[in-house]
Amino acid sequence: MHMKETLDSYIRQRCTELDMTQSELSRLTGVSRQTLLSLAQVPDKMPSLQTLVGLAEALKVHPLRLVHLVIDAVPQHRTVAKQRSRNDQSVFVRDVTFEDGERVLSGQRFVKTWELQNVGKVPWEGRFLQCMDEEIVVYSRTGETLHLAHNLRPTHTRVPVPTTLPGDLVQVSVEFTAPDLPGTVLSYWKSTFTDGSLCFPKSRGVWVKVCVTSMAQGAHAER
Repeated sequence: MHMKETLDSYIRQRCTELDMTQSELSRLTGVSRQTLLSLAQVPDKMPSLQTLVGLAEALKVHPLRLVHLVIDAVPQHRTVAKQRSRNDQSVFVRDVTFEDGERVLSGQRFVKTWELQNVGKVPWEGRFLQCMDEEIVVYSRTGETLHLAHNLRPTHTRVPVPTTLPGDLVQVSVEFTAPDLPGTVLSYWKSTFTDGSLCFPKSRGVWVKVCVTSMAQGAHAER
């Protein structure tokens, strides 16, 4: 049986390939050994991007490789997001279309739909789902800029959330265009009010993660 790859197992694998000990990795990155040990468990919250960038540089991999592993490990289903008011709460229910890891063709337009539920006591009115990709930018020590959603382009970076009464379910859709080059890409979204402030600041939000393949790769995979 194939075991699912985790951030911890991948770090250990890369250390072995680079003939590097955990102590050496800690020294190179400035990440404590206690933090490295904590990666062996599914985190309650994502490691900081600064931590991931430092680890990626030491392990000689792209930071997005580690981001993907973190996203895979976070339990998204039925995660309740609480706003400053206890009466305003949201829960992610399911991916209606394009679950994590589904394939799309390079340059393909596709529509991602999430289903959410208002589990609070406050009606949702005048709310939006906002693309957070520009807010999550990683700067490497060489000055190179790396974006979380590498060329995964939404048609609109903010889409309205239909009015949703307490207890009701709502589906929100975003159209994307896949990049021209193959690879795994991500885009990250959170709920906002009309003025752009976050409805649920501590929420992990929702995301789309797809594997982009070329026409040739797609044809080969179907054989």
